[in-house]
Amino acid sequence: MAIAIVLATLAAHETPVTLVFMALLFCWMGWKREALLHIGIMAVLTAGFFLLQEIRSQDSFDYSAPYTGELRFDGDYAIDGDGLRGFARLDGGTRVYAKYRIATAEEKAALEESLFESLLVIQGTFEAPSPPSHRFSFDMQKHLDDNGAKHILAVESISGVKRQETVISKLHGQRQWLKKHIQNTFPSSLSVEAEALLIGEQDNMANEDRLMYQTLGITHLFAISGLHVAILVGIVYFVLLRLRVRKETALVLLLGILPVYAVLAGGAPSVLRSVFMVSAVLFVRLFNLRVSIAHILLGSFVFFLLWNPFMMYDIGFQLSYGATFGIIYSSRFLTADQSAIKSGLILTAISQVTLYPLLLFHFYEISLSAFLVNSLFVPLYTLFILPANLVLLALTFIFQPATEFVFGIYEPMRALIEKLMVWLSGLPYQMWNPGKPEAWMLAALFVSVLLFYSLAEQGFRYWQVLVLIVPAVVFTLLPYFDSALKVAFLDVGQGDSAVIELPYRQGVYVIDSGGLLRFDTEEFKKRGKPYEVGRQIVAPYLKGNGLSSVDALVLSHADADHAEGAEELFPLLRIKELHLSPGSQVEGIIQDIAPFAKEAAVRFPGRGSGWAKGGATFRYLSPADAEYEGNNDSLVLLVESGEYRVLFTGDLEEAGERDLEAAYGGALSRLTVLKVGHHGSKTSSSQAFLELVKPRLSIFSTGIDNRYGHPSEEVVDRFNALGLPTLNTADTGTIEMEIKDGQVTLQTMR
Repeated sequence: MAIAIVLATLAAHETPVTLVFMALLFCWMGWKREALLHIGIMAVLTAGFFLLQEIRSQDSFDYSAPYTGELRFDGDYAIDGDGLRGFARLDGGTRVYAKYRIATAEEKAALEESLFESLLVIQGTFEAPSPPSHRFSFDMQKHLDDNGAKHILAVESISGVKRQETVISKLHGQRQWLKKHIQNTFPSSLSVEAEALLIGEQDNMANEDRLMYQTLGITHLFAISGLHVAILVGIVYFVLLRLRVRKETALVLLLGILPVYAVLAGGAPSVLRSVFMVSAVLFVRLFNLRVSIAHILLGSFVFFLLWNPFMMYDIGFQLSYGATFGIIYSSRFLTADQSAIKSGLILTAISQVTLYPLLLFHFYEISLSAFLVNSLFVPLYTLFILPANLVLLALTFIFQPATEFVFGIYEPMRALIEKLMVWLSGLPYQMWNPGKPEAWMLAALFVSVLLFYSLAEQGFRYWQVLVLIVPAVVFTLLPYFDSALKVAFLDVGQGDSAVIELPYRQGVYVIDSGGLLRFDTEEFKKRGKPYEVGRQIVAPYLKGNGLSSVDALVLSHADADHAEGAEELFPLLRIKELHLSPGSQVEGIIQDIAPFAKEAAVRFPGRGSGWAKGGATFRYLSPADAEYEGNNDSLVLLVESGEYRVLFTGDLEEAGERDLEAAYGGALSRLTVLKVGHHGSKTSSSQAFLELVKPRLSIFSTGIDNRYGHPSEEVVDRFNALGLPTLNTADTGTIEMEIKDGQVTLQTMR
């Protein structure tokens, strides 16, 4: 009954990964013959925690009225450029997601200096979060729900700042000070890694480095884990013993130090789990208690859910407990006569196999090279890089000249390791990208992992690996049996981007990549991590659908809202061809893309060119010459599959439409879908052109409340007068069209 309550509560939260995770936990405990009393207590407590979460989620706060009062940001806030945002508490403890636009460089400096210990007196209004662009993009409402917040509070002004020092705020202050100390004393080539390894700070890590670590499957090395904490404890314990401190006293000191370190290291769920478990082990050792590591793990799990049930939805929490759970409950693989190297390989394999369904659910892809690469880099970071950073940090406090000498030796060695990483990450076909599994497939993948362990522990045989491989292969191959032609018009805000997937996945084509206009601004307003349409909207849609290779990326013309995002796509995807409007290669934005597109074959198609594949034909209807002059030289692409015809017009304006009418006439009539030219600008979609093409559906691709007023009211009235149905991505989000067995189905995000 208790388990049923848990599962029903989780299902109500629409978090299938959590549902599967908890079901797997109880199944595995039962298979391991844990005492029924332990399983029952675990189930009852977990049910109670999630019911408690439901109670905590209910409040009577009036979100319809403006708010004037006090606000304190939690420790995970971020100041980037002129933006301050993060979760915060209001009067009475209500949790919200607060955001504030900083007015001056002086105000930014003041907030950076003291926000961690400040209680702000503010005025603001509540607003609803923007819906996600598509089912694989960031969902702000889900982010709020998963963190126990209700609304977004847009702070309009800060009228007062009250300094309130607490133990936690002082520790946060020390964390900020330590972060600056590392930045000031470590070479720039080493400081970012040191911040990640020593205090869990990854905000300054470059996207290129993140991508490299993800490709190699070693991202986890830069999060504070149990291994990090154990090494730190071991070093401190060794030093204390050498200072003639009694063992019992050393253990007590460590038990006092570890909670402090948890705050200094950022307090992420993986840090808290690691500190809790290491502290529990030290406590057990101090009092000579007999408690198994499995019970310590389960005890910490219960403790954190009681403290904050919303932790269950944190990815780091799931990955941290998932890996530790798999290792502890598969300890039979680690026999006493195995070498340290062999044991390390087995531990790596267990953690990778245990977590791979979870990684696919959250990130849609995993590194195939992770097993071998981790076999090299886990010992390297454990035995060399992490201890080296700890020693170097200590030296910066003891004797800076000695630190400079050691840096002179360590930095070139670390540079060689970096070159090795870059070379390894450049090897092709390392990432397996089957896409995001649905709940039933996620359950099947987890069951295959559990079944594999069950069989292997009775006596490993190589054929048992098929238990893991077969479900993974089936999941990968499913799209190749789908006979539908799919066309998606992505919601990229004020811009264009569309994805075409041929039946049986015979071809994938991306028409435009979206993008933003970038303007010069004051230095303090420049963001370290600017919003990137290609990386945050287009690439997740492709990868979420299991699409990591693109046959052709078509950039209709050289406007930022059509092409700027391409720069971010090339490092993330294998793009075979790049199609550009003839003459547009001299434009600045295309030249910015060129260094990233070196491996793609560049084509300059014009009127009359095209290709056929997978039962579909692709024909370029424009431009007719190689002189690029702007919107009317957009690549206009007609896609035909049987009786279904989709026309992509880029930013074609009325003069370009007249040119198409003269060249093709009635051949353009009765379109299935028209991607409306120039986002519905009044300079496009003329009466004569619409009367000629008579589309069954027309798509406006615009941003919500965009500065240009697209689509023009005049143009919308023209469509309505002709009885031509329209959809606008600003209203509906991403629009997905599927053509299968003579039927057309449409699905929108909202």
